Amino acid sequence: MQTRNTLQTPTSLTPGALRLGPDHGYAFDGDQVQLNAELLGDAAGNWALQLWACDAPFDGQPVRGTKVAEVAVGGDEARVSASVPAFPPAGHAQHAMVLVLADGSDGSIRDFANFPLPEQFAQPRIQGTAGFTLGDSQVHITVDGIDNPRAADNLSGSLVAELWALPAPFGERGNTDGVQLAGVFLGSLAGQHGWQHLAFELPLAARPTGTWHVALLLREWTAAGYVTRDFTDFPLPVSWAAEAAPVAEVEPAAPVTPAKKPAAKKAAPKAAAKAEAGKVSINTASEAELAAVKGLPKAVAAAIVAARPFKQVDDLLAVKGVGAKLLDKLKGSLAL
Repeated sequence: MQTRNTLQTPTSLTPGALRLGPDHGYAFDGDQVQLNAELLGDAAGNWALQLWACDAPFDGQPVRGTKVAEVAVGGDEARVSASVPAFPPAGHAQHAMVLVLADGSDGSIRDFANFPLPEQFAQPRIQGTAGFTLGDSQVHITVDGIDNPRAADNLSGSLVAELWALPAPFGERGNTDGVQLAGVFLGSLAGQHGWQHLAFELPLAARPTGTWHVALLLREWTAAGYVTRDFTDFPLPVSWAAEAAPVAEVEPAAPVTPAKKPAAKKAAPKAAAKAEAGKVSINTASEAELAAVKGLPKAVAAAIVAARPFKQVDDLLAVKGVGAKLLDKLKGSLAL
């Protein structure tokens, strides 16, 4: 839902048509946003109330933006008030916020309202510069820093850094419709804290044939799965010839220890040992095998797979959705 699009359909208002009243607004609360709007005119039919984050205020002419949230409006509702999941655009630029009333059947814009103040979303972000070096089977990634600008008591979800090969720069489309080259689990980060001088030596997961734009994505685990919070588009594309030999799958490495506190990272463990007899391996089992463990929710199984590798079973406490009580119940069924 973070995909960037062009908001461009001109309004088509007719006398008596449904339109936005003067009383409308929005308010973010974590990963949710409250949308409120007064509707004037004939509300019969199906409509959609949308919140957009755009590069500039909208005047009916084309402007690039990301649809942050949407509420379906049906029947003869005269007022909309709903809290729905929010998917703000990645990055930490300022955005012009636009409330859009769209036709539910074809998506055409029937009315819109620009909010006077721009919005800058507080979400985990990449600081300074980032770089990468490709080898035959490895990739070396460096990042000046990663921080969490949210309030001090706002602990992030589990964070991962991923290197992607994309058909266009990530900033143009805002989606991952390419090939993931490498990834590393970082852990959670407290608000107003950060990691500095990060360096990762990771296995190269693929060498896709063709020429690609490369981007480093910082992603956070949420109730809707991993969501991209920030990115770095690298200026020079990379190419692989069709005859390039396939790369064998290698177990991901853990991040190199950051030079500054808090959240120091330990060196990557060696390949996980085979699971103990009768237990499910948290490092090698499939998502379905983990979800089959009694008491382990499917969403947590997916998060465990995304957070690999682990050095010990107790490291599961860093996975979103796993608390001390749940881990105690699962220990008899899990192993490295």
